[in-house]
Formats: sequence, structure tokens, C-alpha cells
Amino acid sequence: MSQTQTTEPQPAGPLTLQYRSDGPDEAPVLILGPSLGTTWHMWDRQIPELVRQWRVVRFDLPGHGGAPAQPATSVAELTDRLLATLDELGVQRFGYAGCSIGGAIGTDLALRAPHRLASLALIASSPRFGTADEFRQRGVIVRTNGLDPMARTAPERWFTPGFAAAQPAIVEWAVQMVRTTDAASYVGACEALASFDVRADLGRVGVPTLVLVGSEDRVTGPAEARHLVAGIPDARLAVVPGASHLAPVEQPAAVTDLLVRHFSTSWQAVSDSSTGLAALAAPPVVPALAAPAAPAPAAHAAPPGAAVLAGPGDTAAPHAAALHAPGAAAHAPGAVLHGPGAHAPGAALHGPGAVPPGAAPAGAVPPGAVPAGTVPVPVPAPGGAPHAAAAPGAAQAAAARTAGALVAEPAAAGRPDPYDAGMKVRREVLGDAHVDRAMAAADDFSGDFQELITRYAWGEVWTREGLDRRTRSAVTLTALVAGGHLDELAFHTRAALRNGLSPAEIKEVLLQTAVYCGVPAANSAFRVARRVILEETTPEA
Repeated sequence: MSQTQTTEPQPAGPLTLQYRSDGPDEAPVLILGPSLGTTWHMWDRQIPELVRQWRVVRFDLPGHGGAPAQPATSVAELTDRLLATLDELGVQRFGYAGCSIGGAIGTDLALRAPHRLASLALIASSPRFGTADEFRQRGVIVRTNGLDPMARTAPERWFTPGFAAAQPAIVEWAVQMVRTTDAASYVGACEALASFDVRADLGRVGVPTLVLVGSEDRVTGPAEARHLVAGIPDARLAVVPGASHLAPVEQPAAVTDLLVRHFSTSWQAVSDSSTGLAALAAPPVVPALAAPAAPAPAAHAAPPGAAVLAGPGDTAAPHAAALHAPGAAAHAPGAVLHGPGAHAPGAALHGPGAVPPGAAPAGAVPPGAVPAGTVPVPVPAPGGAPHAAAAPGAAQAAAARTAGALVAEPAAAGRPDPYDAGMKVRREVLGDAHVDRAMAAADDFSGDFQELITRYAWGEVWTREGLDRRTRSAVTLTALVAGGHLDELAFHTRAALRNGLSPAEIKEVLLQTAVYCGVPAANSAFRVARRVILEETTPEA
């Protein structure tokens, strides 16, 4: 087999990503996605083993690793840029493994481009990363102080204390990766994570999925991993002992073994070519009902220190080792495997159909195999006939929903209600915590007022395209100073920082108000704004 080694980055265009390709041109394609603040080098120690079977394509996030500083502010935009990059490479079908925000991209691929995804591994990932407020606050810190605060705290977020103490060179490498990232691109990625929430959509992930997490990960730990496994129909859990957030760096051998076994045995091929280079048409969209999740079998004890592999809903302790789900074959050396088709060199085999070492597991689909297709079945209407069209009216819509069909609700006459759009913008600008407090405090007396400002101030005015949010914040600060509304000035100063105004720009706005609103008003405003800016922009010790 010929090998292609790309030693120099392939630069990104406005709608693509910087990438590197390693391995045989004719091999199946495996994509590796990075964590926030890292580069494709976080996967260096996996490459020698992975290129034995796959053509491995790694990419950098915008502004990371010397990539062009073209910030993307949503996970969907990052996914679209990745797909455009793969289109340029001629890659249509591929496996994907991503860490942290790279895992978010993988979940988005499974939801929006399932016909291109053969298999999926989510590492240190989550259906929702913390809270939107946390990531927007991180963006404020970076806009004000640069990336040094993030670089200094990266080792404690990414590695266990023992590893950090024993590997100072790797720790310094990690710090420098963050320091050399473009600040605006980092903030854009924070915005992408702030708005990412697929908790309600996990049941639609239809590819074999390995969820892998370090047992000591305090960023997206085992609890978040189990949430993914509980929601994704065909998912297994692997908990790697002695690893934190960057498990591929901290425990490279264990992570590599788990990835090799997952992608070797759980690869959904749909054409004669296993390389991923054959053009594929998107499957037709058909109504479907998710099957209820099967109850998880009981966890089994295993030798200390082995990686945990489990099926949906499993809550085994991090230092136990088990694999659940019929036909599963992903495992770590020394793990105890359970269920039909489980196997491992030297492992205890349990259950009917256990496969001895060296045999192919029953039901495994190697790269290049063509599994039986699934034929869509029309959803019957009440009475047994397929739906020809959605009938108008609430009663017919309800009947159709009962039968499982997807029916569009009749649109209300006139303009759409701006309440939902207003609530979305209100939360993005003021923060979930502030809005939650305001809504929780609403009662019969003040509830209508909360609805009024959400619908009209935020839904009608803040959503207009005539001014961007930075400009609207500057106007709002000026108006609040003029009116002497210092309480509202405090949380709108926080909002201005979130919307991208720097402390220096807020100072200029307030200096302007001293001329046109009066020195006493500006004096009070400076006192309030200074306190808020210090609170919001001072990094944690």
C-alpha cells in the first residue's frame, strides 16, 4: 500500500479547516477532532497505530495551531467547515473521533449528516458543556486579559496532578498551545459551546458510538459520559482509569486500543468501497419512532485498573471493567467482557456465543462489508392506509401524531409570536442565571411585565438586524445613564461585556455620557461599571 505523509499544514479557506492527512490513500478514512485550546498534535501518539488500518485526517479549529483566525461561533458552523474540507478531499464516508468540542462536532455530524458517518467515538464530551453563562464568562475573561489566564489553568483542567508533576515537558507544551491560539477564535469557540445543547436529540444518533472518558475528568466527567450513553441508542461506555480531560495525551495506549477496537468492529459500511471516497447520496427523510431503550444488565466486577466498557444506562464504578450490549466487541487489555460476541485475549468469556481469541465477533461489520439495508416503512394513518397528506385541523393533526406521522401545525395568522425569539436573545445577552432569577421572582402581579419585556423589548427590538449587539449595548448604557437607572446599568454592563464591548470601549461610552447626560450621572455610572467590570474580568486565582 502506498503511504501519503503530509508534513506541512494544509491551510484553511474561509469555509474550510486546516488539516493534516496520514496513512494509506486507499484505506478507510478516520477523522480526529481536537479539544478547545489544543491542536491536532494532541493525537500524535495515536497516529502510528491508527495508520495501520486507516487514512487519518486531523484538523485544527480556527485560530488554533497557526490556522487562519476565522472565528466560528456555533458547533454547526464548525461541522459545516469540516464537511466542506472533506468535500475538497473527496471524502464522503468516514469514521470520526473527537475530544471535548471535537466530540460536539461529532454529535452534530451524527445528527445532521448521518449518511456520511460510519462510526463515532466521543471523548471527554457531553450533550451540553456546563452552562452558557460559564462559557460566555470565559469569553469576557479572554477578551479582557488575553489567553494567559486560560493557559495557566489548562494543566489542572486537562491532566491529573500526578501526571502534571511527572511530565513537566508535556505540561509546558499544553500551556504554549493555548498561549499561541488566536484570542478571538478561542472566544468564538466558547460561544459555540455556550449555545450547544443536544440533550433532547441524542435518541436520533443512529451510528455505533463509543463514549470514552477519563475517570478523573473534572471538566466533562463520567456523569456527562453516562448521559450520552443513556441517550444514544447504540452506545457503549469506556472509562479510562488515571486520566483526566485530555485522555489521549495522558493515557495514549489505553485510548488507542479502545479506538482501534471500536472502529475495527463497529463500522457501518453502505457501499462497495470502504475507503470513504465513493460518492453517497443522502438517504430520504422518513418519519421514524425511536425504539425504547433496553434495560441495562447488571454490572460485573473486574480487576482493578482496567478500563470500563458498558452499555446504555450502565452506572458501573470507574475502576470496574465490563462490556455490555449484545454483539459488542470494544475492549481494553485485561477487561472482562460480557454478552454474546464479547472477546478479548486472555479475558474471561461469558454468555452464549462467546468468541475465542482470534475469531471474528458475531455481528461485527469490518470496513468494506455491506450490512443489510433498512427499508423505510410508510407510517399508517388511522384505519391502516398510508398518509397521502396532512389533514387540516387540530383533531386530524392529533390523530396523525398518534399514528407517528410528522405533521406541520397550522401557522397562526399574522406575524409569528416573538416571545421565544425574545427569550433566546434575553438569555444570550443577560445570562441564564439573571433571567432565571427574574422569571422565578415573577408572580401574578409582575408576571405580565416579564412577558411584556421578553416579547417586545427582546423579541421585537433586540432581534432586529439594523444594529449589531455591541452597538445596541452601547446605546442601552447611554440611555440607562441618562435615566439614572443604576441597577439596570449594572447588569447591562455585564451584558455589554458579553456582547463584545471591551472595558476600554465601555469607558468611552461613559465619558460620552458625561458630556450629554451630565457629570453627576456619569460619575455614578463609572462607580457601578467599574465594580461590575472588575468582577467580570478578573480571572480566578
